[in-house]
Amino acid sequence: MTSTYDKIYSRFLNKVSDYEFANFDEPDMTQRMLEWLQSALSQPYIYRIFTEFNADDEVAKMEYTIINPENDYIDKNFVEELLSYQLVVEWLTPKVNTTSQLNQMITNSKESKFYSQKEMLSEKRNLLAESENQVRSMLRDRGYIKNDYLDGNK
Repeated sequence: MTSTYDKIYSRFLNKVSDYEFANFDEPDMTQRMLEWLQSALSQPYIYRIFTEFNADDEVAKMEYTIINPENDYIDKNFVEELLSYQLVVEWLTPKVNTTSQLNQMITNSKESKFYSQKEMLSEKRNLLAESENQVRSMLRDRGYIKNDYLDGNK
């Protein structure tokens, strides 16, 4: 089965609203999403769902065989959706793990004000945890529904 990176990127972009993307030209944005996709595919709980996998970053396509396949349409949509949610995780992780979140002082020429970013950081952490849970839930649910043991194949 084959998936294009563009399909995964499109699903990812439908899940996030990041106005920083407007500052990037298309090659830079594509390069960032490629790095997030490579990070997503390196996660053990992601790559273990494949029996065969081959990705070509030059043509932006991946070919794979999924463990316990259902049918091409369902499996392709599952993989693309799963990877798009993992891209959300990869996109959020540096936003949570940044030293600028620790800076609580915003200074302008007239005065200095202290703002607590505790709530903002807390919201980002919650969003990251929800995104991670979504990926794990998709994998867990597929494993419950589609596996050799329950299907009587072992």
